[in-house]
Amino acid sequence: MSRLSMFGGSSAPTTSSAPAATPPSAAAAKRQSSYLSSQLTSLSLGGSSAAAQSPAGASSSLSIIDRPLNRMRGAEVGLAAWAFLYSGIIAYSQNRVDSVVELENRLAALGREAGKRIIAVQMLRNAQTANLKDPKREHRLIPILQYIHTQIYRYCFGKPADGLEKSVDGDDEYMLTSNQPPLTQHISTPRDLSQLSCEAYTAGLIEGVLEGLEIQARVTAHTVPTEAFPNRTVILIKLDQAVMDREAGLGK
Repeated sequence: MSRLSMFGGSSAPTTSSAPAATPPSAAAAKRQSSYLSSQLTSLSLGGSSAAAQSPAGASSSLSIIDRPLNRMRGAEVGLAAWAFLYSGIIAYSQNRVDSVVELENRLAALGREAGKRIIAVQMLRNAQTANLKDPKREHRLIPILQYIHTQIYRYCFGKPADGLEKSVDGDDEYMLTSNQPPLTQHISTPRDLSQLSCEAYTAGLIEGVLEGLEIQARVTAHTVPTEAFPNRTVILIKLDQAVMDREAGLGK
């Protein structure tokens, strides 16, 4: 298999060693260590929730692990970090498979596990915000799909999906459309991997969210380019017959 092209570049040139610096005093080293510790513990996913403290500043804030979940809903990760991490996931997975189908299945499996955790955290945050004892769970199909289209996509990618449509081929198929998928916009696919959709991870993520909401479905990613959007991706949701039967019963 050819290798996907992601984030090419050369390493920085080496330089001659600089003259040895005078070691800092014990007091200066202690102040510097305290300053670095306060900076590390004040970092959040978005990197903007806490102001920088001076070396002689006040005590540091809680670490990201100790902060309440419902106070971190606005935290963000930069797109460059997101894409760099995903490129590493693809490279790792590609070295352990022999075909495009296996690679897509592996990416989808990773996304599925992420989706299960995302919906669990979202439901917990919603319950804490509304002061509910138990998380509120939606049971109707259309509100669930609208929630994924808007809230889940915004949480994961910073904006809602560009479209939510019902397939004309059957009542059990729905499509989520993303004209410019942020996760894969820096990935170049070689010709012999033209059938590969790296958005299989997103499809797996959506399947994991649906599973967490007790909606059984098979979710796949398909690249459907247009002249305006060459990377346009359609996430196809094929619902299980049990879901359709339950929906019909709830509608009576």
